[in-house]
Amino acid sequence: MKHSLSYLAILIVLLYALANAYFKHHSLKTMHTTSKTYAEHTAVHTMPHIDEELSRIGTPEYTRQYITDIIDYGSRNLHFKKEEIMEKGFVSKKDAPKVACYVMTLSGEKCDYPYEASLLYASNCAGCHGNDGKGLDGTYPDLTRRPLLGIALRRSFLENLRGSR
Repeated sequence: MKHSLSYLAILIVLLYALANAYFKHHSLKTMHTTSKTYAEHTAVHTMPHIDEELSRIGTPEYTRQYITDIIDYGSRNLHFKKEEIMEKGFVSKKDAPKVACYVMTLSGEKCDYPYEASLLYASNCAGCHGNDGKGLDGTYPDLTRRPLLGIALRRSFLENLRGSR
């Protein structure tokens, strides 16, 4: 009986390893497909489209939408450091724009309803980003940085894309 349990435990570990390897391979395959789609997407960017996005990139509306998208979809596709990646869904899609608004107030920007979201921020975001949004001694991204890191990366990408045409 003792030996049977040992063999069963080994079998379970092996099955777990195989399943993990399969799903990791599948997600890498999906990521490659997504990258290819993204490359195709950038190929159809026209100069007016690039210029239009660059003209909006520093606006509060762009920043608010960017933060909302990170809350709703996560930051895995931004190629941040492993410890800086945020998974999606810490706040509901309904509340994400409110939290984004509150995050903007941490860097002095004005927003419509920042106080409605302060409790949501405190209970879902402050654990990593701190009550002041500065990222707990640099461990997590500083939400008061302007432009935000992802927006700075996007601007650089678009400027490089525009320069290569």
